[in-house]
Amino acid sequence: MTISRRRFFSWLVPSALAGWMGGRAQAYEPVQHAQATQAQLSAASAVQQLNSNSGAGLSGYAIRQKYTRGTVGAKLNHFITIEDFADENSAAGDWSSAIKAAIDYAVEAGIHDVYGTGTYTLSSPVVISGILGNKGLNLSLSHLIANKDWPQNYSLWDAKPMILIGDDTQVTGLNLRINMLNGAGRADGIRANQAGFSLSHLHIGDARDCIRVIANGEQIWPNASVQITGDFWTENWLGVYLSRGTKGTSPISEAWKIDVKFIANNRYGGILIRGGSQYTQIAGDYDYNGRYLSMVQVDSLDGLKRGMFVTNGRANSEVLMAFQDQHKSWLMLMEVEDVSAHQGTNSSFQKGQTLKASRGSSPKRRILAAHRCADNESGTNYIDILHDFEGEPFAKIQAVLGYCSGIYGSMMFTSFITAQNSFSSTTDNLRGLGITNSGTILALYNKAESDTAFANITSDFVNFQKKLYMQSRLYEGTGVAQVIRRSTSEFTTLFSLQESQEDRYLQELNLYKVYIKTNILGVAGEFLVSLTSDSSVKEPMVAQAVLWNQGAFAWRVSGYDFQVRQDLVDPMQFVANILRV
Repeated sequence: MTISRRRFFSWLVPSALAGWMGGRAQAYEPVQHAQATQAQLSAASAVQQLNSNSGAGLSGYAIRQKYTRGTVGAKLNHFITIEDFADENSAAGDWSSAIKAAIDYAVEAGIHDVYGTGTYTLSSPVVISGILGNKGLNLSLSHLIANKDWPQNYSLWDAKPMILIGDDTQVTGLNLRINMLNGAGRADGIRANQAGFSLSHLHIGDARDCIRVIANGEQIWPNASVQITGDFWTENWLGVYLSRGTKGTSPISEAWKIDVKFIANNRYGGILIRGGSQYTQIAGDYDYNGRYLSMVQVDSLDGLKRGMFVTNGRANSEVLMAFQDQHKSWLMLMEVEDVSAHQGTNSSFQKGQTLKASRGSSPKRRILAAHRCADNESGTNYIDILHDFEGEPFAKIQAVLGYCSGIYGSMMFTSFITAQNSFSSTTDNLRGLGITNSGTILALYNKAESDTAFANITSDFVNFQKKLYMQSRLYEGTGVAQVIRRSTSEFTTLFSLQESQEDRYLQELNLYKVYIKTNILGVAGEFLVSLTSDSSVKEPMVAQAVLWNQGAFAWRVSGYDFQVRQDLVDPMQFVANILRV
């Protein structure tokens, strides 16, 4: 059979095309199905992972990424963490630059909360600066530690701080919280820098091995109204140091509020407050501080002042505080080791030694007495708070303390201090008024003058240790005044008396001393008057004249009435002051 050329091609081409197309379909269909299946499996696996306990860790987030409202990313952008700014230094164990970067970014971006939940070692200070103002910044750090390479300090005053607050602009509105602060025995904790900070709250839970936990004294602008709180500060050199700055515009430290639950066992005291720190408010408990201090009484402060070094020929010491209290002169001397009575070595300074300046010339001062911590009978007295306002017009500190072993310094009689401890009953100092009560005797003390009570008050008497000085005021019992006209016969009752059973020792009769004065120069009288309630006695009241002007007035007793008559002027004024004795 012969097939035409046209029919041959009409059959061949569709068949070839169909075969070619069918071949492609058969080759493509299995690949597409496999990819779709794999995508379904991947999506299911992703959902399963996201639904797992660790699923949130698979979500992406970037600190500087903008997220739409209502997303998790938008909510996370309300705060930042220190780890968001970790760098190569952080990887090597130094978080100084990461913390600084986090703070700076928060201030710039208007973010108010910065968190760090890890343990952060530092090799250099973190500077908190920028204008926070009413916007505020909440900075919370878990653990902050000075690293092993932190510069060594050589005194209480030259340690490098872990955190510096302030620059040429003052920081306000800062809420800083550090759970644990460790200065590695070399670093200050927090210090004011340049303009410093005010209107802020610093909380340090546990503070250890710092030179000074919080300090200022180098600010050039007023640093006022700062709140300090904490839990347990121990084994530091000093807890809080407040003073005015040495330059700048009125660089005071007024109205700080310090409330740490327990400040204990710090070398040179719990708190040292100086001039410029007026109106500070202190609360909390204090004990076992000041074990590296010797407190010596000297014959005079002439030639001696805080900050200078003195020697007794064998030991040198810096004068931490030079002050007067109850007309005695005292020095707080900084020792290089524990000199407390029970735990330390002996003090380097003893009664009878002579002190003079270590450098330069100064008058020689005699040591009249030397004390150290725990040298009282119970071994419980420590130097917890140093109230250093020598040379200032006043201090006006408000301290309401649970337990405090000792507060020492000048001008304490200008402060309001009330505290409790186990060995002293005179720890209340209300502008210098000390108060104790044994249950039967209420005693009052002038703490600016003496630790001896000036008045003892019981249910039976008031006993003043010395004279009761009334100046030009009257000492008066019962006062009676009468205007009596001139008469040659008529007597007028000036006063009447009644017997009293009060305040008798036995059954003695009542006795009164009566002073009579008039408006006529030289006309007066003094009488002793006794009386009884015995109705059988003919004259129940008897008066004995000590003196009176017989030519000016006459007197008599009628029953319980004391009567007078005068024939000198018209009228005459009589005043009687009646004292029961």
